Amino acid sequence: MSEERLRIELEDAASASWWARILYTLSSQYGSTQLRFVGKSDDGSTLYRGETFPGPPLNRTPPREGWAPGMEECLRRLRSEIDGDGWVETGRGEQPWQISYTRPAAPA
Repeated sequence: MSEERLRIELEDAASASWWARILYTLSSQYGSTQLRFVGKSDDGSTLYRGETFPGPPLNRTPPREGWAPGMEECLRRLRSEIDGDGWVETGRGEQPWQISYTRPAAPA
């Protein structure tokens, strides 16, 4: 039996499209950006999108709840949705959001 794999990643919500980038830039405070957690499959497809929260620009300092308010709640909600769809946690990375999941693949 084959398995599907999923991993949670952090992304800059403005990277989704050009119009989103404009809206997030206009509405953000200086020095912050809108981040969100996403669940991606092995082929890079985004299967889950969490809510956005303000945080520092990506690739500088990993966000923490203290300066990225709402981060933990957004992660909790996304994990709840993933768990509800039958995914089972199989591993964790250095950051609290770096979580891997598997579930049996749907029959073809």
